[in-house]
Amino acid sequence: MILVLALACRDAEFAPLRGALDDYGRGREAFDEGNHQDAIASFVKAREGDPTSAVLMLWEARARAAGGDLAAAEALATQVITAQPEAGLAWYNRAAWRVRLGHADAAAADLKRALATRIRSPYEAAIDADFASVLGTPAFAELLPPSPVVALVVPPEGSVFVGSEVLVQVQLLSAPALVASLRRAGPSPGCLVLDRVVEDQHTGEGVLARRVDLYFRAVGPCDVELSLLAEAQAPVVASAVLPPVHVVVEAPSHYAPPPPRDLPVDFPLPGTVATADGSWAAGRVGSTVWSIGRADQVPTFGGRSPEIKLELRVDGSTRAAGGAWLGAAAGELRAGEWTSLVGASLP
Repeated sequence: MILVLALACRDAEFAPLRGALDDYGRGREAFDEGNHQDAIASFVKAREGDPTSAVLMLWEARARAAGGDLAAAEALATQVITAQPEAGLAWYNRAAWRVRLGHADAAAADLKRALATRIRSPYEAAIDADFASVLGTPAFAELLPPSPVVALVVPPEGSVFVGSEVLVQVQLLSAPALVASLRRAGPSPGCLVLDRVVEDQHTGEGVLARRVDLYFRAVGPCDVELSLLAEAQAPVVASAVLPPVHVVVEAPSHYAPPPPRDLPVDFPLPGTVATADGSWAAGRVGSTVWSIGRADQVPTFGGRSPEIKLELRVDGSTRAAGGAWLGAAAGELRAGEWTSLVGASLP
C-alpha cells in the first residue's frame, strides 16, 4: 500500500512535466506546419508546466520571431541568457533577431559570445539567412567570412609548352551543408582542354575545406586570362569571383595549332552528390553529366571512356573515381549504378 501511495505521489509530481511534453510536441508540429500562432499557444501552455525550461522559452521565442514579433522573441532570449549565461543558442538566436531589428552592433556582440560557445561555426552562421545582410560589414568583419563560400586560387607557375599539363588549384571554404559549384566566368581561352578534376575534402569543426585541382592540357599557344567563379547553390545563393588565372602556353614557331577548344562552363566537382553509403555519386550541372564510383572502376558511356576523369579524396585518401560526359544525349545512361540514380531525371 505504501508503494502504491508513493507511486501516486510521484505521478502527481511529474504530471505537469508530462503535460508540458505533450504541449511541446503540439507546438513543434504546429511550428513545422507554419501555424505560428498555434505554436506560440502550445509553447506558452507547455511553460506553465515547466516555467524554467530554457528549451521551451527558446521555442516560444522562435515561434514569436517566425510570427513577426521580434521584440518578444528578443526578450525571451534575454531571459534565457540572464538565467544561463553560457546558453550559446540563446546568444545566437538573439543575435539573429537583433540583426533583423536593425541593432547591428548589439547583434555582433551577441554573435561573438555565441561563436565562443561553438554552438555554430562562422561558416555555418554565414549561410544563415538572418546574417546575409551583414556579411562583409564592419561590425561583423572579424566574426564572419565575407561570403558563404570563400574561394582562393593558386595559378600555374610560369609558362608551359604546348602538350604539357596545366594545374590550376582552387581552395573552397564553406559550411559543411553548403552545395558549391565551380564555373568558368569569362570566355573560353581556346588553348586548354580539361582532362581531370581531383577534389580533396577536409572537414573540421563547422567548416568544409575543399581543394579542387583542375588539370588542363595545353593544346595550342596562348597568353590568356582564365576567369573562374565559385557559387553557392543551397541552402543559400551566393558567388565569389576568383582572381583571373594567367596562362601562357608556348609553341615552336612552325607549330600549326588546332581549332580553338571550348572549356565547359560548369566544372564537375566530384564530391557534390553521393549515395547513402558513399560508394557512388552522380549528378548533372547544365549540359555536364558525371558519375564517380569505386576507385577500382571507371564507368563508361556508350562503350567509350569518359572525357574528364574525376577523383574524390577525403583527407588525402581516394574514395571514388570515375568520369564526366559533356552534352550527353537524351535517353538512358548506363554507368555502373548511375542509371538508378539520375536516369529518370534526364530529358
